[in-house]
Formats: sequence, structure tokens, C-alpha cells
Amino acid sequence: MTILDIVSRYRETEAVFKRYDALAGVCLCCQSLFETVNDVARQYGLNIDALMSDLENSIVSEKAGRPAQ
Repeated sequence: MTILDIVSRYRETEAVFKRYDALAGVCLCCQSLFETVNDVARQYGLNIDALMSDLENSIVSEKAGRPAQ
């Protein structure tokens, strides 16, 4: 899935991508909206496992009705 696909379907994930902006050194939603999460992680040297976990946790938290951490 692309970042656009994820954020469009799960709005709560936008906050996760914002947190990773500092690590990437760019606004991921601005610069990589049409790229896959794997490609973005590889391009910016992000830990794909941590990023995927954070995205999944934000979705689960939202569905459970509690704030994401």
C-alpha cells in the first residue's frame, strides 16, 4: 500500500507518519505520498518493523476507541 492508501483509509496513521518525519528528514506525506511503506522505509533508512508496528497500533487503538500512543 502507498502512504496515500493508508492515510486515506486510516486517518489516524497520519500522526504516525508525522512522527517519522524527523527521522526521515522530510515530510513523508508531502514527499512520498505515492510510494509504498517499504520503499519509503528503504529510501529514508527507517526501521520498517517499527514503522509497521506503530501504524498497526494506531489503527487498533482507534478501532478500540482509545488514543494511540
